[in-house]
Amino acid sequence: MRIVITGGGTGGHLYPGVSIAYGLRERQIEVLFVGNINGIEAKVVPQEGFKFRGIDVCGWNRTLPGIFRVAWKLFGAFFASCKYLLKFKPDAILGTGGYVCVPVILAGRALGIRCVLHEQNAIPGLAVRMLSKIVDKIAVSMPESSKYLPLEKVVVTGNPVRKGIGQVGKQQAIKRFGLLPEKITVLVFGGSKGAKSINMAVMQALTKGIFKKLQLIWITGQDDYPCVKNIQAYTTNCRIFEYLNDMDYAYGAADLVVCRSGATTVAEVIACRVPAIMVPYPYATDNHQEKNARVLEQCGAVRMVLDAELPQGRLAEVMVELLYDVKKLDRMRQGYAGFDMNPYGAVDRVIQIVL
Repeated sequence: MRIVITGGGTGGHLYPGVSIAYGLRERQIEVLFVGNINGIEAKVVPQEGFKFRGIDVCGWNRTLPGIFRVAWKLFGAFFASCKYLLKFKPDAILGTGGYVCVPVILAGRALGIRCVLHEQNAIPGLAVRMLSKIVDKIAVSMPESSKYLPLEKVVVTGNPVRKGIGQVGKQQAIKRFGLLPEKITVLVFGGSKGAKSINMAVMQALTKGIFKKLQLIWITGQDDYPCVKNIQAYTTNCRIFEYLNDMDYAYGAADLVVCRSGATTVAEVIACRVPAIMVPYPYATDNHQEKNARVLEQCGAVRMVLDAELPQGRLAEVMVELLYDVKKLDRMRQGYAGFDMNPYGAVDRVIQIVL
């Protein structure tokens, strides 16, 4: 049996597809990824050991020249997708979101191939909403997504997480980073590309000496790393990385996470049952990151701080409030019990729909 997976542009769209691909491989099913030649998927997918074919697509642009450019690239990507599909002969196509999946799903429907979508966010993205009427089934991570999609096609599956997430013990993780087991550990990151506003807010707090009793695992992203790495002069218990592959260990070490609220991050935080302060990316389409964070905030597992509040020191205030009251962190962990869609098992649930 053969399956095509398409989607990407961001880690939030890509990594669920990679997790599902591993599940398919374990079932002896051959997988081909079709993605943007300029997207994150062009680098990550081959590194993960899967076949990749690239198409040239670009995001929506509201200017007249931009519309013509999008249409021209979509036209070319559609025929390139048809060529790949005719050669690979898949039994089904799974789209995990992002504009790259549009020409691939359209080509699949034109060739009579079964097509399934997976939506990670509380509010479906534009590509998923556009394609929802022509696909066979739609797997969603959160029940809240259902009201935006054809209900008869929707199945709630949860969002697949990367292998190992939530499986590493505290002691083992702390040892990996050379940190102290008796100290509270905070994990800070801003998604696959980093988050300048979060980095600056944490840096401001550290230079004021607020967190001398804590230790940090801080993943800055490429742009801010040269600036942030010098912060180690203010604390000896700070591990700073431009990028980190061992996120399973980072989550395992953390007593509190400070992060964005993209769908993959949300799923990983749920899997690890770790208290979090989420700072939604303010320019996300349809403000879906804020909606994602509110789902967990309503369960009591997450505190949300808006990006606009960071310059006023709001992040530091909430961190101090939580980290110096262990009972509050314990109550936040218990809040995950109210979230009924565990990411574990999501891979199997999605695969059942695809097959």
